[in-house]
Amino acid sequence: MNNTLKGQLLTHSALFMKSRVLLLSLGLMVISLVSIAQSSSITSLKKDKLTSMDLHFYPSTLRMVNLDNNEEFNRLIQDIEKLVFFKMNGKFENIDMYNLVNQLESNEDFEEYVVVDGPTKKFYLLGREKPTETVGLALLDNEHYVFDIAGSLELKELPKLYQYISENDSTFQNKFSQILGLMEFGEDVAD
Repeated sequence: MNNTLKGQLLTHSALFMKSRVLLLSLGLMVISLVSIAQSSSITSLKKDKLTSMDLHFYPSTLRMVNLDNNEEFNRLIQDIEKLVFFKMNGKFENIDMYNLVNQLESNEDFEEYVVVDGPTKKFYLLGREKPTETVGLALLDNEHYVFDIAGSLELKELPKLYQYISENDSTFQNKFSQILGLMEFGEDVAD
């Protein structure tokens, strides 16, 4: 074999290997983006201008929110990759919450995990396995909240956390309100 042919074969072989590595890398990026993608129903909330605030939490920032260093909370969030929290504006009403639950179940293969439907507090927790995603909807003190989680929650910790919150209801709500107030202040400063 002459040197020119060897050089061409090596060049083509190197290009082939680079293209395979590039294709593999692109494939992995697409898979990772799909695995942390939000459901289309949740992304439409922002497009439809129904949110007044959105906050993005990652594992480190989620642990910072746990002001009481509650172990149940830490175990609950241990497998979360990202949490997007929306405070809904006044255009989002109870009927919108029910419609969103129905839409997630019928169009996006979510299942109900937890439902608390009281006169002043409502909470829905839905999830799906592929991609692993959990969506929560809540009504607290006439305010609607939606959160979308890439990753999974340790659901067995929910009863313990719920008991902790109900025993410390006013303290928990005060701290939660303070955190939201700080976040809103931060958004006002950034604007």
